[in-house]
Amino acid sequence: MSSTSPASENPLKNTMYRFLWVTMFASDIGASMQTAGSGWLMTSLAPSPFVVSLLQVMTSLSIFLLAFPAGALADIVDRRKLFLATQYFSLVVAIILSLLTFGGVTTSSILIVFTLLLGFGNAMSLPANLVIQTEIVPKKIALAAMTLFSVAIYIGFAVGPVLGGLVVAAGGPGMVFLLNAFSFIGIIIFLHKWHKPSERKLLPPEQVIGAVRTGLRYMRHSLHVRALLVRDFAITICGSAAISLLPLLARNEAGSNSILFGILVGALGIGGLISGFVIVPRIKNISIEKRVAGATILYAVAMTVVSFQHGIVVLFVGIFAIGTSLIIISSSLNFVAYNSVSSWVRTRVVSVHQMMYWGGVAFGSIVWGIVAEIWGIPIALIAAAIGLVIGLITSTRYKLKPLTDVDLTPSMHWYMPRVMIDIDDHAEGSVLVEMEFEIDPARSEEFESAMNDVRSVILRDGAINWELFHDVENPSRYVMMFTSESWTDHLRHHERMTKADLAIEQHAISFHIGKTPPHVSHLVSEDMSKQNNKTKNKNSD
Repeated sequence: MSSTSPASENPLKNTMYRFLWVTMFASDIGASMQTAGSGWLMTSLAPSPFVVSLLQVMTSLSIFLLAFPAGALADIVDRRKLFLATQYFSLVVAIILSLLTFGGVTTSSILIVFTLLLGFGNAMSLPANLVIQTEIVPKKIALAAMTLFSVAIYIGFAVGPVLGGLVVAAGGPGMVFLLNAFSFIGIIIFLHKWHKPSERKLLPPEQVIGAVRTGLRYMRHSLHVRALLVRDFAITICGSAAISLLPLLARNEAGSNSILFGILVGALGIGGLISGFVIVPRIKNISIEKRVAGATILYAVAMTVVSFQHGIVVLFVGIFAIGTSLIIISSSLNFVAYNSVSSWVRTRVVSVHQMMYWGGVAFGSIVWGIVAEIWGIPIALIAAAIGLVIGLITSTRYKLKPLTDVDLTPSMHWYMPRVMIDIDDHAEGSVLVEMEFEIDPARSEEFESAMNDVRSVILRDGAINWELFHDVENPSRYVMMFTSESWTDHLRHHERMTKADLAIEQHAISFHIGKTPPHVSHLVSEDMSKQNNKTKNKNSD
């Protein structure tokens, strides 16, 4: 029996986490109020399905454009300062929008631009926010902390639109935008109070461009990450139809009643709230694939139901079901993103997961806005529902598999070579690593298959190329070679190898039949232009 009680695993027992959770909860409510107020205002300024859908496009597009660079930046700079800067930026943007709206000068174009700017602030803060949540609690309850933040988001979805409808009825959309501005203040206060202990790092931080390249290389060579990104796009392109057209669906039933409009929009959050607290904990033993497939089918059925718009009750139930399925899908995908990668690249992978997710929403919102403009909202929703079900075909090849049973802790098993030259003279040059094997020719195919797995690991963790050579004169001799961009990058590669990678490498080395372990050499490139200049200067003397 475990000696750890459920209470001890509750992140809310941590004072700083509780402070952050409450402030983020307030911010989520403010964001949902902002969404409801913007949707209500836009349906008054330009009641076109395409124009209304652009609000969701702007929010999603900003994440698509900035999430990955923001993730790379959050891995190499002070995340607290980055997060703080984004909150000040969002505060100023929200205040300006509220003043413009109070002054009666907000147009549909102005509203779209400011929605995009608020999206930029959200996109730049998202990766830092995700990591900070886990840095202020013990590692063993990090996932519980992330889950609680997802619940806070959906409570915001449930409460925000209703409050937004009440505020719009009482003070107009400008007051909603002002309250959203105030919701950033709590997070700003938290970030001024909280200071993360400084970490001593032996290696200098990566440059942003280099961090982006390394992150892309990791995702290219990770089958689990590729599967996640494909599924992100397959689900969100069609799933975005309900979210982007929701303001018009609710407005058609609510008429001029902003409170009823808020209740209908809030049905999405209520469904997510109940799903997060009641359904998700009860289906945690069901595989991720079955969870996502079942929720996708429910999503498609719910979109079909709301497309007919039989009345307020049916519309509420349909939107509620969409919110229920949405939290199951999003929490499952987030779980895969967080648990399928090494810690050094986790922020970048999570940010690209968000980028693909919201990029699919942005693209889909444009498509379904155009379809609804031409053929009507019911046709757009039914077509999107059919597309969701068809998208499940991707699961036959791209399986969602969180690596909960794989040890991703650093192994640090690569030995450090004795450096006998001035390595500073080669700081910018590439590094070539050679590893020589002696293999029984009868087992060559087995060895080459094992080395293919090694190839994926080496390229995934930072090498810019990898090759395996077979000696034409000596069939038992193989030489593996890979290249790193610089000596510093190669040292980072040492830190990135995990215990799971060690097992893959040891399997390949087990084919070696030599009397001594495989010989490893480290070579650094010479800057020939520098040598030529030295020669010219010497000759001129």
